[in-house]
Amino acid sequence: MNRRSGNLGNFLMTLLLLVIGGGLIYGNLINREMGDLLRDMLAIPLVGAALGMVLILSVVLRWVGTFKRKKTGYIDFEAEDGSVGISTKAIQDFIERVGKEFAAVKSIESRLQQKKGALDIAINVRVASGNKIPALSQLLQQRVRESVHESLGLDNIRNITIKVREIIGEPVKSATESDE
Repeated sequence: MNRRSGNLGNFLMTLLLLVIGGGLIYGNLINREMGDLLRDMLAIPLVGAALGMVLILSVVLRWVGTFKRKKTGYIDFEAEDGSVGISTKAIQDFIERVGKEFAAVKSIESRLQQKKGALDIAINVRVASGNKIPALSQLLQQRVRESVHESLGLDNIRNITIKVREIIGEPVKSATESDE
């Protein structure tokens, strides 16, 4: 319901702006009498102020609408009985839960991008010090790919990119360093 009222408000403001803009163009370029009438009407303080408020309100409402609305995307795929759509937010939450299964992963954030029917997954992690990052990255990529396929039914994963944002904790000293 709230989305429909926002769309209606957007439609009405856009229509009002088109009417005002069209009237100004028509009055100044085509029919000068109409232009003079509009200019005289705008000279009345209440009319000019009202028009100014409408213009400012339309811009403010447009800004608020763009900041307020967060687009929820869906990844669609065909199942046996029809099509299924899973929100990108749900997929990201799922991937982040899978990543938290690894003790070495201290925090995880994921982003999805769908291109030409394939899914790219970007994962940012903070890792505990003392772990072999190449091996951890490979295991995490494999686990995410398998889990997304098995649990969500998404097969067409093109890339899983792991970015280590931070290594947390003190470096682990090797046996030779501790003897010195």
